[in-house]
Amino acid sequence: MRASPKRFYEGKPVIETDFFVGQGWLVELVRIENFGLVLIHYKDDGTKWKSSLHVPSGESVLCPPVEDEITRHVRFASRVGIYASAQDYLEAVDSFLARCLDLDQRYRFLLACFVLSTWVVDRLPVAPYVALVGLPRSGKSTALRALHLVCRRGMITSDISSAAFYRACDRLTPTICIDEAATAGQKRTLFHLLRSGTTRDAVAFRQGQSYHAYGAKVVAWTEMPDDDALNSRCIVIPMQETMRTDLLRTTDPEIVERADNLQGHLLMYRFKKYNSLKLPPIPRYERLRSRDRDLYEALALPIGEDPKACARLLECLEYQHDLNREPLPSNQMAVLESLFKQIHLQPGEGAYALRQLKNGANLNLGALGERFHWNEKAVSGVLKTFGFLNRKRTNSGWVVQIDRAARKRIHELLSLYGVDSPAACLPSQAPNELCEFCQPQDPRNPEPPSIEHLARETSAEPGGPSNLASTISEHSEHGELGEHKNDAEERPRRWGWIENQEDQDLVDWVVRGEDLKKEP
Repeated sequence: MRASPKRFYEGKPVIETDFFVGQGWLVELVRIENFGLVLIHYKDDGTKWKSSLHVPSGESVLCPPVEDEITRHVRFASRVGIYASAQDYLEAVDSFLARCLDLDQRYRFLLACFVLSTWVVDRLPVAPYVALVGLPRSGKSTALRALHLVCRRGMITSDISSAAFYRACDRLTPTICIDEAATAGQKRTLFHLLRSGTTRDAVAFRQGQSYHAYGAKVVAWTEMPDDDALNSRCIVIPMQETMRTDLLRTTDPEIVERADNLQGHLLMYRFKKYNSLKLPPIPRYERLRSRDRDLYEALALPIGEDPKACARLLECLEYQHDLNREPLPSNQMAVLESLFKQIHLQPGEGAYALRQLKNGANLNLGALGERFHWNEKAVSGVLKTFGFLNRKRTNSGWVVQIDRAARKRIHELLSLYGVDSPAACLPSQAPNELCEFCQPQDPRNPEPPSIEHLARETSAEPGGPSNLASTISEHSEHGELGEHKNDAEERPRRWGWIENQEDQDLVDWVVRGEDLKKEP
């Protein structure tokens, strides 16, 4: 929010805002045709909402910001829909994406979870990212435009400066969709901007002003960047060229209308769920690593009411983690394998000479055809990177001390970055009996259950949620608040707080989004 000291309304100072949380009510910025930017004032009890240009708040008055070059290119919701279950929303977004994208069900499901997360991103621990990766003509730009249509406050750009990036994120927290092709000359700047925008407490200072870059983002790459920190923050969606002719363009009127309706429903979802997000207990959740756990929480919180969807999300993320796991550089891997062999060749030793580790690492590099060789100082630096800091100097040189916890860590590192069964890389002269950490693991099933399978299970349960189309039909007959079709002409009086003709006109327009249309 920012105050406008020269503007007053009914004797009170005017404060421009895009979102505000009051005591039992919320205000959200939307754009309505023929009116521009207006505020939706929603009560937490769900009984009333209204659209207005001015919302009283204590000793001040809230109003929408003045239209400028940033807001003009942001896609705001244009109507208010009805509230449905998380499964209904996931199916609706999945159906929308399936009409214009040729993607595997697993990836459509991940994108549907991402879309829902953008509508409550300011309540999430971290901001999720989507990386669309593929060759030219693989549909990356189409996927960008499709997500721009249904995400909260989508803003698609082919190029953006750091100043504009910070201003847009700080003012509106949009979902920024970036086409990497036009920013190839500014990759380092782009990487820095993206890394700084995943956590809510990261602040950037520019010319005496502070800015938050936090927010969900979508980036299209021809290949993943050489930035492991950034890659680990992304949901990676591989794109491929399709020969299908039944897909619709994102500019098709049917797609645009469906996106408008879907945004209206997701706006009501934001109102309803903003203060009630929670995670269900899901088995195997604790197995995720810290960054994977953060990403899971960001995607699962919006659908926390549906444990089955959360379980499927967990399986999809586990599969994606294995799919996108990158090996260590050959020089670091050579040191790790040398250390791994030494602790098995001499299991009774608690300290291992850096000289022996250096010789083993150089043998490994030679086997890979590498021409450079490590010295003891370089090996010591790699051990620091791995977290093995307990070293000391002896009469025969420097040694690194390895206790049981360090042995376990070595096996974990080799399993994570090297091979699934660490014992497979033991030398032939190593003891035949496996150590306690070398037990082979059962391979995980990489194929998560399909969304159709979960939908059938859910609909078969007594009282289970129906699909969005049936929900639409039901609400069209009776309305969310017991309204009947024949009472349609009375809706503005029943739904809004009509204070003047200006507000009456706004309610007449916004309420058109109340009726959910049946999916074709």
